[in-house]
Amino acid sequence: MFNKKLLVAALAFSALGNAQAARWSLVDTGLGFGFSDLSARLGGDTVVTGDVTDLEAGFGNAGLTGADFGIQPVASGDADTGYAHTLFVDTLGDSATTALYLGAAHTLGFAATSAGTASGYMATQDVAAYGMKLRIIGDAGEADGTPVMVNFSGIADMLVDAGLPATHTIGIDLDVTQAGMPGSSVSLSWLGNNSWPVDVSFASAVGQELDLTLALHLESTQTSGLSYTAGQHWVAGASAQFDGQLTVSAVPEPERYAMLLAGLGLVGLIARRRV
Repeated sequence: MFNKKLLVAALAFSALGNAQAARWSLVDTGLGFGFSDLSARLGGDTVVTGDVTDLEAGFGNAGLTGADFGIQPVASGDADTGYAHTLFVDTLGDSATTALYLGAAHTLGFAATSAGTASGYMATQDVAAYGMKLRIIGDAGEADGTPVMVNFSGIADMLVDAGLPATHTIGIDLDVTQAGMPGSSVSLSWLGNNSWPVDVSFASAVGQELDLTLALHLESTQTSGLSYTAGQHWVAGASAQFDGQLTVSAVPEPERYAMLLAGLGLVGLIARRRV
């Protein structure tokens, strides 16, 4: 039997589904870099690793990745050193969602074969992008100024491996600004060792450009020497990341809300007649 109630409901909600859509376009990749440096003294030897990576632009995306993991033998054992720094912004083919990610991690592990002292462990990492611009484009020829909503969501994570006595500085800064629209800027910062969710929405418009600044700083500094004996093993390090997205969606026009309400009213009327 034909279900009129379901048909009317489907038509009502389609009024919202057909609202004008929008998408992102990366119009300026700006400047960015990733930097990692780690060093420590193990017994009478020094281990060092690190690198600098520049931001590279692609079609609708920009990113950088630098990483190195390996074993460095020393007189009193084997040091397992590593670092990674990553950043990318990707409009996913100029879609309504732009993926955002920045992260850094460093590690120093050691398997001792004879006695010694670990000292001078220090690691510094910075990952950043500045002057990046995203423009909101109408999908169906919408005029500049057509209202849209932007949602900024994701999660920030920070973790520490306390294998050595050390202090850790971990910070992430995310800034999204758009000219001429007060109250629409987002500035978020974190310090510490934990996880934080992000879910912020603000009004924007077709034709608007958003400026992005993404920055992460991660630092570990040993506070006192650690004596070790043959057979001991420990791991020290820290990591931080933000994994999120910017999503742009249409604001349904008033007449579409009216169609929704009218459709829901018809659903209620049909239901009452069947009682």
